[in-house]
Amino acid sequence: MPRAAKFALRKRSKPINWISKGCHRKKSGPCWLQSTIRHLSKLFSMRRDAETIHNRIAELLRERERFVVATISEVKGSCPQKPGARVLIHPNGSFEFTIGGGTFEAEVIRDGLAALAHGSIIHREYRLTKSDLGMYCQGLVKVMFECFKPRPQLLIFGGGHVGQALSKIAGATDLFSVVVVDDRKEFADPAKHSAADQVIFTDRTYTKNVPATDRETWIVIVTRCHATDKMLAARYLAKSYAYIGLIGSKAKVRQLRHELLEEGITAPLLEKLHAPIGLAIGGKDPAEVAVSILAELIQVKNQQSSTGEWTQWKVSEQS
Repeated sequence: MPRAAKFALRKRSKPINWISKGCHRKKSGPCWLQSTIRHLSKLFSMRRDAETIHNRIAELLRERERFVVATISEVKGSCPQKPGARVLIHPNGSFEFTIGGGTFEAEVIRDGLAALAHGSIIHREYRLTKSDLGMYCQGLVKVMFECFKPRPQLLIFGGGHVGQALSKIAGATDLFSVVVVDDRKEFADPAKHSAADQVIFTDRTYTKNVPATDRETWIVIVTRCHATDKMLAARYLAKSYAYIGLIGSKAKVRQLRHELLEEGITAPLLEKLHAPIGLAIGGKDPAEVAVSILAELIQVKNQQSSTGEWTQWKVSEQS
């Protein structure tokens, strides 16, 4: 056998330890395999972190919470975290996750609370310098603030003719999460409110199983009983909501306002009550009344969106 062939055979006959021989180009340098493992570990960690925060966002929205997520969108130079790092900021100033800590994160949290009040996406740059933040990183970081708030909830008290028509057309618009509440089992029937997200059979005081209201709740009171209408108006006028309206004739509304004032409901609170409810488009058919109510809801909603305000609005009132 030729000498070269014998040498090649001898060389192949011994298994090569790729981990010990093939990965160390320098004695002090990292192994390519170890480096790859660390890199993949970071990628999997980032993926887990992204899944965790996305799950947390979904959980908070289900709980109808408002919050802001600050995300590092760009980094130049030295920075405690990489693009994609996020911190979730609550209205009380508490936070979850991190974008690096220290004065930089504290400044981002303060700006996040301001963004939450504004209610829109905001971008801001931070210089991690001694003069700006008392830091020595010398990096430049861009952060995006994205505000999250729960889907508007339309709470319809009363599943009768008007309530059924309203739940149907409001559900078709997909503008609200529609919830219908009635103390009569035959009217708290999901079959009669097929477009509603939730139908609740409650007690006569309308307290059992009724969801809490918040600044994204739109309250429509269309029960069968004037006393129940008044009870619900008195209960919810002092609570948090985006809109509250009550069905009834002008005579009914005048009497109801008078009685509520005598029972201690203040005039400023009564001014927030849309009653008689709906825009004056004419018609008394349940479907026509429902259209007028939804038209007023959309009008108020768009007025709030255009101003960026979170306060309860009183746009118009039929007189």
